[in-house]
Amino acid sequence: MANYFIGDIKNFQIKSQDFKGFRFRYKTPTMNYYKFKVSKNKKELSAIRKNMMADFDNNVTKIEVALFEDITKIALEKRLDAVGRKVNGIRHRSYENDERHLRLHLTPYFKGISIKEITTGKINSFIDDCANKDLSAKSIRHCVQTLNMVMKFAVDQGYISRNPCNSDDRKEIKGVVNERGGYSHDHIASILKVEKTLYLDTFIAFSAFTGVSANELQGLQWQDINFNKSEVTIRRNVYRYDTQELKNNFRERILGLPSHVMTLLKKWKLNSHCDLWVFPNASGKKPFEQNAMRNLIKTVCKHAGVPDYGIGGFRKYFNTSMIGEVPDHIRKARMGHSKNSKTAEVHYTVIDLEQARSPIQAEKLLQKLLG
Repeated sequence: MANYFIGDIKNFQIKSQDFKGFRFRYKTPTMNYYKFKVSKNKKELSAIRKNMMADFDNNVTKIEVALFEDITKIALEKRLDAVGRKVNGIRHRSYENDERHLRLHLTPYFKGISIKEITTGKINSFIDDCANKDLSAKSIRHCVQTLNMVMKFAVDQGYISRNPCNSDDRKEIKGVVNERGGYSHDHIASILKVEKTLYLDTFIAFSAFTGVSANELQGLQWQDINFNKSEVTIRRNVYRYDTQELKNNFRERILGLPSHVMTLLKKWKLNSHCDLWVFPNASGKKPFEQNAMRNLIKTVCKHAGVPDYGIGGFRKYFNTSMIGEVPDHIRKARMGHSKNSKTAEVHYTVIDLEQARSPIQAEKLLQKLLG
């Protein structure tokens, strides 16, 4: 851990301002450079220095005994303060994910342990413990990302000198993969044949033949549908009723809609009791709830005699169907993925976006399914 520093009191003068007095310099682990305390009164400055030393000594004691759960509480408060901030801000979803990972997995495991005692070895043991509990590799990776946030905060605040998450000795995450699959062509054909409400029929067709994510489906408003051009603009998503504009250029996109989907949308708009959201909840005042929608889809899948892959299964179906049918970068543009997964700053050309906008492949899929 970086040390506190308080220098001796020395004479100090600024000739240009005809100032003579005294000063001492000091530095804490959270400071990037030395600062000075200045006064004309040496006795007064000596008292200030004495009080600072006492405060620093107390703080060192606090740091020595700081427990993991104490640091996470402060770190989470800082994260909450950053929600929605334009500079160095985060989304509320990011805060909620960190809070959940800490509450369900990290704090139960590291509770009662001093922050200084959390080593790379202990982190590796945590990874093993998660894998033994059949936690997915994706979930373990997210937990370690949250832990890294906490340990980075601890470094910044001077509680520890290095982040054990960044060590080369940290284990590669190999948890049990519980990733949900996607529907096959035959699955979708069977699902489309099941008798459903107009609402659910429209939702499933829109999901399966646009590849739009569940959160983007929640954020879909009638103003986003261009009935004259048979297009939809994906410009926002919803997370636990927190509506957020899509912040990446490659996420906001215009998609051409196949004729069957447009026909269903037109019918649904005439019958819908909500003028704002395309797919509202039962009250019509908010977007649909994902758990409620999952239950509806589960029932449909049961009647169709196919596996239930949830809402995300439709997106995976469309994504898989595009592989080999269109250039890979066009598929990524339509799905809202970055052109280069390692560099999200790489932008699509106008021609790329026009090709991704085309509903041709979706029309082909529908023709196969509907004959």
